[in-house]
Amino acid sequence: MYFGDNQGKRTEFAKQAIIRYIWDKNLQEGDRIPAQSALCRLLNAGSATIDRAVKSLVNDGVLEARKRTGVFVRMEKPEGYLGRSVGVIGQVRNVPRIFNWTLANALQTALQARGCLCVMFPFRDRYHSMPVVSDFLGLETALSQRTVHGLISISDFNGEKLIPALEKFGLPVCFGGPPSANVSGVFIDTPGFMLRGLDELRSAGCRKPWVMIGPGPVRNFSIPRMERYLAEWDGGRLSVEEVYREGYALDAGQEFARTAMSLPPEERPDGVVLCDDIIAQGFFSELVRLQYPHLTYLPQLVCLRNKESQIDFPARFISNYEVNPRLIADLLVEQLLKHLQSGQPATENTWIFPEKLNSNLINQDNPTNQYKENK
Repeated sequence: MYFGDNQGKRTEFAKQAIIRYIWDKNLQEGDRIPAQSALCRLLNAGSATIDRAVKSLVNDGVLEARKRTGVFVRMEKPEGYLGRSVGVIGQVRNVPRIFNWTLANALQTALQARGCLCVMFPFRDRYHSMPVVSDFLGLETALSQRTVHGLISISDFNGEKLIPALEKFGLPVCFGGPPSANVSGVFIDTPGFMLRGLDELRSAGCRKPWVMIGPGPVRNFSIPRMERYLAEWDGGRLSVEEVYREGYALDAGQEFARTAMSLPPEERPDGVVLCDDIIAQGFFSELVRLQYPHLTYLPQLVCLRNKESQIDFPARFISNYEVNPRLIADLLVEQLLKHLQSGQPATENTWIFPEKLNSNLINQDNPTNQYKENK
């Protein structure tokens, strides 16, 4: 609910601050809020403003005034009464970024459950690897009017220019989803998953693996670890250039499939690690299309899936892992609100390793010896 009873901006801000206090302190029904003089000091507002704000919240049923006793919480979880506005920035428009959409939706739910308004600030026209404030639609206005209290990014980019600009407004920002070099956030351990997937393919007897992954700062984490890993694979005969392939969405998966089919059969990848289920869909669908009606080539697959988006594709032997956008959203909101409540800079990060669901990979050295691993 927006506070719009024509009582003036100061009163509306004071009402929002009182609601924020109830949420932050986790006050329950019947708990007493601070006296008017204390609220004036806490909220840096005049007594007349606080008096109008309290009376308005009493009329709304959020607070209850008791004679000679004080003012008490009547609605312990004041749903619809928003204490903070939190912006979500990143790629959320006109792109096949299903993970971004599901994460943005999960963030909206998590923020509303904690008394916060969720406001989207998408890239104005296209993705920028090192964005500035003006690259996000509506963010400059929100900052100048101070209508947003914190930000969560759902895109992986370099915050070297953006973060200092936000700090001038005292605005903390947390990053979520893909690995990022930025200092605070909740990140998927995609590089760790990539190496786990290569381990599984190696155990299954694969000799020519590919890793397919989206572009962006994740390569700063992935490439060094893969170089060390491949140095120990079969005497170091495989290079990163042979194994690591970057691309974006369905088009990239289709292009990877065409590249694989252009190779002699003995040079095609016999196992693939796919760090994006949309790329996986494009890759395997294109393999089927190119080979129709005689399907003779489908490599084994280790795939990272989005729990909130059930995507299927024609692969025979798969080891499935899953990442949960709602878990990431809950952790991001918890992290951001902690920084907002404490006033301390956002400097911590959390890494989430995908959960393994099942596997029916086969040992290519002995195809009749099929193993299954369930977790």
